[in-house]
Amino acid sequence: MERPIPSLRVQIGSEIVLRRAEPNVLECDDLTGRATVVHLRPQLRPGEILVERMGDIPLIIADASLIFPTPTAETMGFDTWMKQRTDLAHAEFMKRTSRLLWCDWRAVVTTADIARIYGIRAGEVES
Repeated sequence: MERPIPSLRVQIGSEIVLRRAEPNVLECDDLTGRATVVHLRPQLRPGEILVERMGDIPLIIADASLIFPTPTAETMGFDTWMKQRTDLAHAEFMKRTSRLLWCDWRAVVTTADIARIYGIRAGEVES
């Protein structure tokens, strides 16, 4: 006798569908070796996140921005939000336009760097 493939009802968006289940054996009978307690978990596709809810059908979310929404000016304060946006935009701009790789940037620009950039001899630059 062939056993049917276990499936679970899950909610994806506003629809409830059947999804193939992955069994996880928690306890076995010592004499027969058969599973006595099994936890079924729905199979997830790449990029999906499972949200298990007590006493309700599990929810599968395919868009991570629904779980981790981007912070807004109201939730984090306007000044902090604007600084974060400006820093991210500047980093993206520098990554696109810089001749050097972004990972090669130095944290501190030295006077020797300034002299090299502007073609000044090292003795002419004041520290």
